[in-house]
Amino acid sequence: MKNVIKFSLVVILLNTGFMMEASEDLEIKVLDSQNLFVELNSGSKGDVLLLKDKIGRVLFKDSITTNSSYQKTFNMELVPLGEYYLNLDNESSIRTTVIAKTNYGLKIEKESDFVFKPFFKIEDKQVRVQLTNSEKKKISLNVYDSSGILVGDLKSKDYILKKTLDFSK
Repeated sequence: MKNVIKFSLVVILLNTGFMMEASEDLEIKVLDSQNLFVELNSGSKGDVLLLKDKIGRVLFKDSITTNSSYQKTFNMELVPLGEYYLNLDNESSIRTTVIAKTNYGLKIEKESDFVFKPFFKIEDKQVRVQLTNSEKKKISLNVYDSSGILVGDLKSKDYILKKTLDFSK
């Protein structure tokens, strides 16, 4: 039964996501045609900064080890032309900024988007799920059993979704 609950949680996490803006003190700017400057003024210990290419390969990864400010300059001279993704992954969300490298240099294509992570708490054979949806977009939560069969689904446009899932049966 524990494996079913764990598997269901993984599937819920993979099938639950929504985008919204939030305030975090992250500044990303192009210094010149080949250098990207990243500054995080309100970082927390445990945050992770990732630079990925278009197919998801990690080009740079750094864990923030203090609660103070963080600065990093990326020299993008040797990477090929294309799109790159700068992710700031913290306890509750992942913030992504799209950077394009063209023949003319670097350009911030898309300002930061947020994907907020759901919160799960397991108590006995029940799982409590909480999601924040400040844009009130449609959220779809799907629960699958260990065979991949859909055993439950939930749709909501609520600002805060709180639900207890009962796995006792």
